[in-house]
Amino acid sequence: MIPDNTPIKTLPHPDYSKEEREKIVDYLMALRTGFIREFMASHNIRAYGTKDELHTLVEDCLKDGTLKYGDVVNFIDTVAPGGKQHVFLYQGPEGLVKKWKTAESVNKMLKESGFSKYLNARLALILPEKLALSSLVYKEGEELKISAVERRDYTERREEYDGEKTIEAGKIELRAYLHLVTRGIVIFTWDLVDNTAILQISQLPSGSAYEEEEEKFAGLVNPCLDITGFEKIDMRRAIKKLNELEAQGKPEARSHRIDYRSPGGRTCTFQSSSCRDSILGESEVDDGIGKIRKGSVGRLGNFYWLDSSKCSVDHNPLEGEIHTIMVGDKNRINFTTPNRDEDIKYVLSRVRALCRRTS
Repeated sequence: MIPDNTPIKTLPHPDYSKEEREKIVDYLMALRTGFIREFMASHNIRAYGTKDELHTLVEDCLKDGTLKYGDVVNFIDTVAPGGKQHVFLYQGPEGLVKKWKTAESVNKMLKESGFSKYLNARLALILPEKLALSSLVYKEGEELKISAVERRDYTERREEYDGEKTIEAGKIELRAYLHLVTRGIVIFTWDLVDNTAILQISQLPSGSAYEEEEEKFAGLVNPCLDITGFEKIDMRRAIKKLNELEAQGKPEARSHRIDYRSPGGRTCTFQSSSCRDSILGESEVDDGIGKIRKGSVGRLGNFYWLDSSKCSVDHNPLEGEIHTIMVGDKNRINFTTPNRDEDIKYVLSRVRALCRRTS
């Protein structure tokens, strides 16, 4: 992990539009109250009261110049990695990692690709029309982190605003959709010591393809780094292993639903009665799951990772359960709720470790 004291330059950003300024405030106020107060305290501003009162205080400070919009964006970026997201895990190519071990080599590659201005710098983008690089942080021989930001426009169905209109030709049915704008964030982190990497993609609108977002990011950074050469970790192994550990009485996570695929392509789905219950617990069902598990692969795993009081894995930092869905045939994991950075790292480290083991 890059230490907090790594010096990060702030690059000059384009003037924010009226919409962007409004969104910056909206995104800050969408954070937990504790985060907002932490941000205000970092600028020596005493922040008390309700969220509405904090909202008014933030807007007043932006108007009088006590706060800068770019400072708000930079803070939002520090919190963003803990939001709802999908994550790909990779193993890096041996030949490539050597080129990124020394600052001299990295400086040369970034200069040749035109990315040198982003080195250990942050561009406080909020809603660029296309996916755009916002930061490239490098700790010599240890870690590379590349961040990108984009505007995401989508619609949500709102049936309560449906209506009808009569014209000369007949009756028209009106179907209402709400136009929404969100800020998408993609972060690629490469551990240069272990030669392992992750790609975090903030939650996309329903129906979007995370694999397409992965390809988009790969195209963006390709001038300096070809991530298509990184091998995805096969998460199907972790789905199966977590189910085995639970059956053995050594659970790391509680299974709410698991899909297994047989060698012939058939899918078996096992789902508990509620998210508080495991799919295991009835001897006949457990025997059936065990038989199917032996010759099948994990296609999907809906798990609740157990906190440290219920799971004795070393260095388990979880203070509460973490809900994830592993999409085995896509090799990605979905964190369905915002989480602490250390909790996300723990879960990802366990998934990677379980994938290494033979099942």
